[in-house]
Order: sequence, then structure tokens, then C-alpha cells
Amino acid sequence: MIDLHTHTNASDGSLTLEQLVEHAKSVGLKAIAITDHDCVLSAAKIPKTKSKFEVIPGVELSIYDHQLGYLDIHLIGLYINPKNPGLVKRLDQLQKEREAQKKATVAKLNELGYKITFDEVKKKADGSVGRPHIAKVLLEKYPNDFSSISDVFSKLLGRGKKAYLDRDIGFSLKEAIELVHGAGGLAFLAHPFLYPYDSKKLVSDFKKLGGDGLETFYDYITNRSEVKLTEKENIAMIVQAEHLAMDFDLLECGGSDFHGQSKGQQLGIFCAPDEVLGLIKEAISYSR
Repeated sequence: MIDLHTHTNASDGSLTLEQLVEHAKSVGLKAIAITDHDCVLSAAKIPKTKSKFEVIPGVELSIYDHQLGYLDIHLIGLYINPKNPGLVKRLDQLQKEREAQKKATVAKLNELGYKITFDEVKKKADGSVGRPHIAKVLLEKYPNDFSSISDVFSKLLGRGKKAYLDRDIGFSLKEAIELVHGAGGLAFLAHPFLYPYDSKKLVSDFKKLGGDGLETFYDYITNRSEVKLTEKENIAMIVQAEHLAMDFDLLECGGSDFHGQSKGQQLGIFCAPDEVLGLIKEAISYSR
């Protein structure tokens, strides 16, 4: 089995690249993709040595497309060159914008009486600074106020909470697809049923702009915390996604969206079948 959607501590995961690879091997996976949020620092460190266990360089890009009306959706790039100059330059620009936003969040928290510094937050990140890193600092400094990272989000950092600032920093859908293609990879629309949009229209727009595939295999039970789903409902969503992929002639991918066991996720429990990777590799060979 394979997992084509995982995160390291270069973005908001809890494990280093090396720890994640060893963990994936220990649970019997044959391959994983490193798809950190708007960051390729770990992907760029993947060894080029040949091995039976494959580590695929990838990225998960944040989409804020006001023209099309899609805000806060995600696109996964697989088999990218993480050192591609065009991709690296745009990600660096995005990180600078995001860092300014996180500094504003820290300032807001200080106004609310939570005395933390951006330097403290940055020390928690090995790359891209995100709200989880802010939450870790708050949990450490104010253990009587918060019981967990998720508690920090539910009280302060989640959407609509006192310290939440609208995240309007990302790529248009078209630019994200072009960045992935420019870096030699294939572009997949991630977890299509996590968004408040018409899924069929979203997939149609994605395809028209040159998108290559759809994340059909996904653990909505663990990753859709605001709605409790049954296993039967999760399977139904996977089947629906497979039909969308078929209708729009898109490749399929899938994975756990693993960030670390602290988030209740288990690597190796939710995977994509091996044949999915074979079809992706075939498409890559044709595109290069």
C-alpha cells in the first residue's frame, strides 16, 4: 500500500523527514509522498539513492482564487522537482507574506493578554510557520488555559475565534497547476469533499485549467473533525470521488493526510492501492 499525502515538521507535521520515512517503513508501506503545505524543504532533502521503498517529492499548495470563487482549497503536486527555481521563488514569496500574517496574529494574541513572541513561534517551525506552531507556544506558556492544541484552536485560533485572522494568502488555481507542471510534476485536487463548494463544478474547473488528477482515497473520518462520519459514509465519498475522476478523465491519488499521531492519525491505516502509483508514473513518463 502507498500513502501519497503526508506532512513533515517543515510545515505542520510533527515528524522530521527521516522519522516519517522510518515510521512508514515500520507500518509496511511501499511508498509515501512528502506533501508539506506550501513548502519543499523536506522534499528537497529526499535522498536520490535507489531503494525498494520510494519517497516521492511533492507539495500541497494553498489556493485562494477570488476570480473563480474558490477560497482555501488545496492542490497536491506529485513528482515535482523541489529545487525548481520558479517554484522555489514563488514559495519563498508566499512564506514572506504568511510570516507577516502570523506576526499580526501574535500581535492580536498580545492584545488579548497572551504574551508570546514571534521568535518563540518560529523556533517551533522547521520551515513554514503556521497556526499549529503558535498553538504549541500558547499550550506551553498557558497550560492552565488550554488542554491541547485542538483546544487552542477551538478557543482562539480557529475560524471565527478571537485571534483568527482571515487567511487570504495563496495561489490562483491556474497558477498552482502551472507551478506544479513547471516543476515537472502532476497536479491533483486534494480532498474534494472538504470544501463548501459544488464538487462537480470545482472538479470541472480544475480539469479545464489543466489539472491532472483527483485525490479519491482520503480519510474524511479523521480529517473532517467538525462532522462525525461513519466508515460507510467515508467509503461512499471515495466512490463518489472515483466517479468524478472517471467522468473527467482524471488520474487518482490518495493518502492519510498524516501530520503526526498527536492529531489522532495513524500512518498505514488509510492508504491508496498500489496500482494508483503505477498509473501516475506512466503519466509522468509521457509528460516528460
